[in-house]
Amino acid sequence: MSLGLAVALIGLTCLALAILLVPLLLRRHTPASRESYNLAVYRDQLAEIDRDAARGLLSAEQAEAARAEIGRRILALQPGAPSPPMPPPQPSPASGGESLKSVAGQGARRDSSAGRGLVVAAVSVLAVPFAAWLLYARLGAPALPDQPFAARTTAAKATAGIEHIDLGEAVGKIAAHLKEHPEDLRGWLLLGRTELSLGHYAEAVDAYRHAADLSGHRADIMGDWGEAQVIAADGTVTPAAREAFEAALGDKESAPRSRYYLALAKSQQGDVKSALQGWVDLAADAPADAEWLPLVQQRIAEAAAKLGLDPATLKTSSGMPSPAAVAATAQATAGASLEERRAMILAMVGNLATRLQQQPDDVEGWARLGRSYMVLNEPQKAREAYAHAVKLKPDDAALQQAYAEASRAAETAPGK
Repeated sequence: MSLGLAVALIGLTCLALAILLVPLLLRRHTPASRESYNLAVYRDQLAEIDRDAARGLLSAEQAEAARAEIGRRILALQPGAPSPPMPPPQPSPASGGESLKSVAGQGARRDSSAGRGLVVAAVSVLAVPFAAWLLYARLGAPALPDQPFAARTTAAKATAGIEHIDLGEAVGKIAAHLKEHPEDLRGWLLLGRTELSLGHYAEAVDAYRHAADLSGHRADIMGDWGEAQVIAADGTVTPAAREAFEAALGDKESAPRSRYYLALAKSQQGDVKSALQGWVDLAADAPADAEWLPLVQQRIAEAAAKLGLDPATLKTSSGMPSPAAVAATAQATAGASLEERRAMILAMVGNLATRLQQQPDDVEGWARLGRSYMVLNEPQKAREAYAHAVKLKPDDAALQQAYAEASRAAETAPGK
């Protein structure tokens, strides 16, 4: 802490204490001064009465009455005391004198109390700053240099510029280093990451290609190379990227990334069904807290909608139900009203019907379409869908029964 700041803090502390303590001291001092003044006046009056009585100017009765009146006034000086009635004449001035001495003693005690208040105030003025300094010295950081706001702003701008300059300079230094040491695998990986962060995608792809060649096509580096190619192609999984991801499947840590992009490649080629199955299998193998799981679930919901499928009915390649696919359904319908959910179901059914017109030999597809129409309470359309399925697989008893139930429902449907 600088000396100027310390002096400023001490000055502010003294000023704050003065603002708090001065009104308190003034309130305690003013009544005590007036009371002492009145007592002094009454004492002078008592002395004057004694002198007048000694010179014979006042009789004994007159002197005693005057002393009693002054005594009544002195007693009235006590805080909260009611004005006493005129006391009867006392047989002796000595008793009145003793009372007056008692009251005068009380005034002296009040003066002493005021003095103690001054002592307490003085101690507070000294103790509070000292205690605050001790507390700050123990819990704070007195040696920490100050940092004005203007200096912080200037430093932040300078740091931001330096970081940008350093990153650009780093690329040049790394590239110069690799010209002299082209066998440095870590250097090529660092160059690829830096180029990606700067948005130089083509340069990043080239750097990762060098790293992949140097590493003997190590699985994790092949995955980095493939992802860089996808980014450079605006999200399209190119054939070269697909080959890189296939080579990267052997690495356990980067395999989920490769599986995701390989499924995306199938979707981009029009094989949405295979892509969907790939994402369902990937989601089933994913840890519950995987950061990339929501993205896979979103892909599942989108692909299922294109195929007219309910994600909740999807199963893994091994035939097991997929909790992640159920979660995709919940994600797709979250916050939707009953009408909106029905519209989503109708859209999936419509997509399925359109696909079956192009792939009329899909028995499972026709059976799924028939079940969907039954759920939507459209038995006539369900009967037609089951008829296609029975035609393709006439020996299937389950299809025969489903066709019969749809036919009965269609015959009894209102408005037939």
